[in-house]
Amino acid sequence: MCIRDRGIRIILKTNKMRTVAIAIISVLCVASFAAKIESTATLNVRDRLDKIRDDDFGKKILDTIALQIKRNEPLAEVSKLMNNIRLDLQNEQRKQNAEHSQKSRECASTLATYNERISQNTQEITQLSFTVSNLQSRLQGLFASVDTRENQTKLLGNREQFLRNDQQHDEADFAARLSQINSVVEALDLVLPRLRNIRGDGDEQEALIQLAKIGKSNPINALLQVSATLDPRSLVIILEKLEQLRESLSGAADENRENLEEARTDFSRLVGELNNVRRSLSEDLSRDRTETETVQYQLQNYRRNLEDTNNELTSAKSNREITYTECERYEASYRTGTERRNHQLELIANIQNILATHIETISDYVRKL
Repeated sequence: MCIRDRGIRIILKTNKMRTVAIAIISVLCVASFAAKIESTATLNVRDRLDKIRDDDFGKKILDTIALQIKRNEPLAEVSKLMNNIRLDLQNEQRKQNAEHSQKSRECASTLATYNERISQNTQEITQLSFTVSNLQSRLQGLFASVDTRENQTKLLGNREQFLRNDQQHDEADFAARLSQINSVVEALDLVLPRLRNIRGDGDEQEALIQLAKIGKSNPINALLQVSATLDPRSLVIILEKLEQLRESLSGAADENRENLEEARTDFSRLVGELNNVRRSLSEDLSRDRTETETVQYQLQNYRRNLEDTNNELTSAKSNREITYTECERYEASYRTGTERRNHQLELIANIQNILATHIETISDYVRKL
């Protein structure tokens, strides 16, 4: 084996010297190798410290360690400081975990409550909208019914007035006809007895002259004057005709009375029927008006309830959105905080490892800060 040491070549001449030389060279090689390893490790530690210092939290920790080392604080105090920082971070994380669990339950409960309110309000709005629509249709039907019954009431009133006017007209016509018939009958009652006493032998020419004089002022006397000039046979015929006329007029008077009574009976029956219909119609109209007021009151209440429920739904949706945003913001903050603390704990663990294994390297590093 040939080994170089500082450019000097050693040639072993004896076995004993060879063995001693090998031992010395082995020790030198091991020391050299260890030095190289130590040098490499030191470089790696410095790289780790540089990366730690690139982090704001890591820089603060290294600055704190540097301050303590420059003050010649014992290593135990430095280790205690690192342990305290690590424990503070762990305690803070446990606290945040507990708060996160509580906050998550509160968020879930609050969102569930809002979702339940939204679902309930949505169902109520559907039911209220259906009820309002039915009440509106019912109210329109009642308005139409009230208008129809009011028009029918007016028509019945007009019909009754027409019947009364017609009846009054019939009564007046009957009175006029009966008066005329009675007048003629009375005249005939005066004429007939006198005609029966006429002999029919008067002067016809003289009778006509007298008729021209008194005809307009006294038709009965004129008739008597004319009759006095007739022959007995013609006079008999006239008497028969006049008696038939009187009987016919008497019959017509009786028939007119019967017709009047029948018309009065029909009028009373029709007016009674109209009053019955109007009474029933008035009851229906009153019922429709009462029901209209009731439906209007119900519709007003249901519309108000619908408006309130819509407002509640809008409020629930808005509050749910606000709660969801707040919970998401808190969740993001919690995740960020957790990641930050985990990263800080990793830095602390890394620094503690360096302190435990490379105290001289870290001491030399921080003294140069």
